[in-house]
Amino acid sequence: MNTPVRESAVQRWVAGIGYYVPSVLVMIGLLVLWQLAVVMLGIKEFILPSPWAAMKALANPNYQWMANLLTTLYAVLGAFALSAVLGVLLAVVIVWNDLLLRTVMPVLVLFNTLPKIALAPLFVVWLGYGVWPNILIGTTIAFFPMVVNTAVGLANAEPEMLDLVRTLKASRWQVLRKIRFPNALPYIFVGLKLNATMSVIGAIVGEFVASERGLGSLIVTSGVTMETAPIFASLALISALGLALYGVVVLAERIVAPWAHPDDRTD
Repeated sequence: MNTPVRESAVQRWVAGIGYYVPSVLVMIGLLVLWQLAVVMLGIKEFILPSPWAAMKALANPNYQWMANLLTTLYAVLGAFALSAVLGVLLAVVIVWNDLLLRTVMPVLVLFNTLPKIALAPLFVVWLGYGVWPNILIGTTIAFFPMVVNTAVGLANAEPEMLDLVRTLKASRWQVLRKIRFPNALPYIFVGLKLNATMSVIGAIVGEFVASERGLGSLIVTSGVTMETAPIFASLALISALGLALYGVVVLAERIVAPWAHPDDRTD
């Protein structure tokens, strides 16, 4: 009885993988062209290293790749989790009533206009060097889209449904939990997708200023010594980290909110 459903699920996963095959082929083609251009044109490695040179740099233990990658990973995951929780809580505060909306939103907009990299030295002064300044810098960069998307989702519940539950004497908390929050799930996952990429950016920005270890710190150090191969290798790892986190969010969305993907529904 369950065989057709299982086959349909497998077909959807195969189709989902196939959707990204052209992008992967294009990336491979660009890397091949890059390698050929560097070799044929005789470009110096300190100007533009080849992909092969970047791969060889990844095999060099002097760069302590695992330690630097883990440091960046901790900062990214910390910024992602903190900005997600903070974003949802602030969104709930904003939609709770109009007074809070008029009070909190202008403050958030004002804070979002601040250049976040200018806050990095302050976090260093307050917290010292380490992973926490990077987490906070990443959070300040990533949380605003999370707030806005979640607030829009919470506020866009169907008016007819809200009127119905109010006639049934539902409390504000029950309306939030039973009506607004389920309606906001697709919006929340949009915010999480943005959060996944911006947390990586924020953590790297923090490492540029406030870290002695991590991929961002390695980029700065390699730039001083004009070693471009480890810079490109670090960028590749950073991109892979962002893609992996984004993929986890997409997978969670398909499990938690499958109705957000009409193409995944079976007839």
